[in-house]
Amino acid sequence: MEPASSTVKIGTDESDSRDRLNRFRANLEEHGGSLRKYELVWILGSDAGEEQANESIEKISSLVANAGGELAGTDIWGKRTLAYPIQKNTEGYYLQANFEIDGEKAPDLDRELGADQSIIRHLLVRDSIKPVAVADEPSRV
Repeated sequence: MEPASSTVKIGTDESDSRDRLNRFRANLEEHGGSLRKYELVWILGSDAGEEQANESIEKISSLVANAGGELAGTDIWGKRTLAYPIQKNTEGYYLQANFEIDGEKAPDLDRELGADQSIIRHLLVRDSIKPVAVADEPSRV
């Protein structure tokens, strides 16, 4: 049996895309072009369910918005067995989010996540997609 998973997509129609682009440009001007993409994975305790997961997503969304960022999407991975016990939990409810915030505010967000008692573990990483330069190969004659 596969774990339950649901995806929340934001900005699905053209007007939402235009609104997102305008908000992105406003944030870019306000923060001096230092918005960066991040991915967050966090685990709620084994007693958490879908209702607590949705509340946690709302809380993360408000934290990102308060930091001047924008949530790009979230994913609920569901309840999974942990590799080792964390705070006496053998199972955890996994969630994931992608967003853009000012790079200087990421440590503050990380600190707020660590203070949340419902989150037993989290990982915040910068999503850095670097362009790869392709060198022209000399033609063989």
